[in-house]
Amino acid sequence: VELAVTPAKDADPGDLPLTARARYRSAGQERTATGRFALGVMPEAPGKDTWASDMVWLKSTNGYGPAEHDRSNGESAAGDGKTLTLAGKTYEKGIGTHADSEIEVYAGGRCTKFTADAGIDDEINGYGEVAFSVEADGKVLWTSPKVTGASATVPVDVDVRGARHVRLKVSDTNGSKSGDHADWAGARFTCA
Repeated sequence: VELAVTPAKDADPGDLPLTARARYRSAGQERTATGRFALGVMPEAPGKDTWASDMVWLKSTNGYGPAEHDRSNGESAAGDGKTLTLAGKTYEKGIGTHADSEIEVYAGGRCTKFTADAGIDDEINGYGEVAFSVEADGKVLWTSPKVTGASATVPVDVDVRGARHVRLKVSDTNGSKSGDHADWAGARFTCA
């Protein structure tokens, strides 16, 4: 028996619990089998150029406090970050994280490029050490060199053509997570 399940159009993105129960006869006895599943409900894929901070985050893990929309990481509370700033340049849009972090978004195969300026936020005053990477559908597409608080801003320009799930990752590179306030400044998907 094959079943098709379609979530309601207004279902929130994320995992939707699903329980399946089957009744059958075996060796002359009535039996019941129950299975529990999680049905992944995806948000609508972008139909135009979109800021990464404006997309639904399917997954968000962060090394210290929550990852921030359009703010630096700040400290442990949500919304406690400051204006995203890399090498003296400020950004209205982007994602502020702290290593080790991962943000997953749904591009639905409709985007061609991901661009950003990556670096450690100026609020850290020159310390911290991380590496940035972009993955699509489980494949690593781009990895930065080691980035410190004193490094120049790293331009990110990654072909994500056809990708459904894109992950933005930041990894600690020196075993000390002190000062690893990593920004995906101006993070944007080019989509059609």
